[in-house]
Amino acid sequence: MNFIPGFRGQTVLFDLDGTLLPMDMNEFEKEYFSGLCRRMASRAKPEEMYQYIWGGTRAMVENDGQKTNREVFRDYLNENTPLNYDVCEPEFLDFYQNDFQSCVRICHITDLSKKIVAALRGKGYTVAIATNPIFPQVATYSRLRWLDMDPESFPLVTTFENSHFAKPNPSYYKEVCEKLGVRPEDCVMVGNDVVEDGVAASLGMRVILIEDFLLHREKLSGQSFETGSLAAFYEWVQALPECRGN
Repeated sequence: MNFIPGFRGQTVLFDLDGTLLPMDMNEFEKEYFSGLCRRMASRAKPEEMYQYIWGGTRAMVENDGQKTNREVFRDYLNENTPLNYDVCEPEFLDFYQNDFQSCVRICHITDLSKKIVAALRGKGYTVAIATNPIFPQVATYSRLRWLDMDPESFPLVTTFENSHFAKPNPSYYKEVCEKLGVRPEDCVMVGNDVVEDGVAASLGMRVILIEDFLLHREKLSGQSFETGSLAAFYEWVQALPECRGN
């Protein structure tokens, strides 16, 4: 399916990894975990650190909204591993500020994403970053800067400090809409994961999937999601009318 012309809403939500930031997630995870495990080698063996991080990630995915994702991740490490998050946090954040930057080399960056965001803003649409908030702000802001985008120019960038849910929990999208003061039916979610981004449709949100690095493609069967390349999405954006709001 190609993209249906036009959009009756005024808010465009973008996933980051594999969508605005073109990347193969397997390559990214290898680069990311090898760097993190090297950095934290004095605190845990690589295979142990890998399990700790994934365990904390699962805890954030299961977050019931009572705490921020950062607090859930912190509690998981403190209660289920030998690590103390409060002791390790400065080292984690320094890793993201420095070593993590090497991950840019596995990304397939062009100026296309920046053109898409600029075109939408130029037409009056609100653009927010709805990336899965399982990374700290420093890591998410870094990935936007790799695209030559100013993180502070967006009304919302979801991170583990400011979010109480994670994808694919529909409550994540509810929280995004609440923070932006918009209705789900007035938003389009642009992502690359049939499961994590596709669930936004359950709230009445329009979903567009970028197929360049599509995840869970096998689950597309029976779904009616619009799919196409990032280049095709740019053409769709260029054809949009000026946004007049509601």
